[in-house]
Amino acid sequence: MSPRTAVQLEENRKATEQLILKAALKVFSIHGFAGASIRAIAKEAKISDGLLYNYFKSKEDLVFAVMKSSFSTLDSIIVNDESASPETNFKNSVSNFFTLILEEKEKVRLLAQMGLHGKKFDLLNQATISKYQQSVSKFELIFRKMGKPNPQLEARVLVAALDGVMFETLLMEQPFDVENFKKELIQKYCP
Repeated sequence: MSPRTAVQLEENRKATEQLILKAALKVFSIHGFAGASIRAIAKEAKISDGLLYNYFKSKEDLVFAVMKSSFSTLDSIIVNDESASPETNFKNSVSNFFTLILEEKEKVRLLAQMGLHGKKFDLLNQATISKYQQSVSKFELIFRKMGKPNPQLEARVLVAALDGVMFETLLMEQPFDVENFKKELIQKYCP
């Protein structure tokens, strides 16, 4: 068997890193930062603790990498397609949000947990606040294009409502009818 090429080694490294990130997302979303351990994450990834440390120096480095990945998912939620109407962008953005909370519960749970960690992670708190402000700004732009009065306030109300939906979906065993709420929300802003 011939030695692996540099390309094969890099592909293997990236695959292992993704495996670790996926395992960390699962463990952090279930146990929170304080309750998660490197050993539990390595076990979930089916690798040794030592190998995990070859990729991430600490639990803090690992949680930041997982959060960065989760934030990149959020970045694609709110659509501002210049070729589409603002109403279409709004409908697509709201639909994307509901898809996220229904299909990516581990990411949503992790973002919710880490956003509530207080002063322990100033950098993370700043990133969370920044993402919130970006979401408000993006919806504000959509509402401005739709001609809504006081688009910034409407954007804040909408983002607060979406956050509430997220928490209710995470906390309740039998959450309300998400599809119906999505339809009502879209109809409220795009009659």
